[in-house]
Amino acid sequence: MAQTPHYAPGDIVLYFQQFGGSNTVALNVGAATAFRDTTVNLINIANIGSLLSDGTLGFGAAWFDTSSLWWGAAGVFNSSTSTTTVTNGDPGRTLYVSQARPTLGTEGSATGSGWSIGSNGSMTTGASNIIQQDNRMKTQSLTTTLVEGTSASNIDNQNPFNIGGTPTTAFGIFPGGVEAAFGAGSFGTFGGQSAESALDLYRILAVTTAPGQVAIGDGSDLRNGTYEGSFVISQTGDVSFIVGAKSVNPLTSPPPA
Repeated sequence: MAQTPHYAPGDIVLYFQQFGGSNTVALNVGAATAFRDTTVNLINIANIGSLLSDGTLGFGAAWFDTSSLWWGAAGVFNSSTSTTTVTNGDPGRTLYVSQARPTLGTEGSATGSGWSIGSNGSMTTGASNIIQQDNRMKTQSLTTTLVEGTSASNIDNQNPFNIGGTPTTAFGIFPGGVEAAFGAGSFGTFGGQSAESALDLYRILAVTTAPGQVAIGDGSDLRNGTYEGSFVISQTGDVSFIVGAKSVNPLTSPPPA
């Protein structure tokens, strides 16, 4: 019986790349809806420390102090332009994309400006790029992780990172790229975890004002990112998600009694 890749549309994948490095490391942390709908911190949901510290497959024992190492997160269900298609509570093209967390700030609160997308065409472009990126996990990996040579694949042209190790606009609708760097020392403590780096996760709704659209809120949230929480990673490679202060998802919440 054929095995099924450890990836499904709508999963969030974390990608790690290093300037001058030879590999891209990817980690599938599961369905975006788990992070969208949680009201509690998700501590130690995965550990990728042994792979990141591997001198051949990863980035060496001191990866957490390596300023040329970057990471980011992205996920999407599909690139459908339908205004009525909903998958697990998300309209088609709804994007889950990270943003570098520039300062420590308050646990559970964003520190960046968030993402706001100007057009439906840009939403489709972003969704298509993420799908191409995530397809590497779908077709190459039967586990939660994937290691791929940067010179042997097209992943560098699809994911949020620049092999030069600097913020990139590989996803052109996200000015400056969506990744954060390591190497700045301890980032603080989140949910009892000492974080070496952190990313804010945003959900960007891909609905329009067209007739028959999926009705969400008062319309002010269309194509405007909402902060869902922060991914943090410890020096030992533990990945956690610190939930943000947010309202209940109107597409999945039960009707009032």
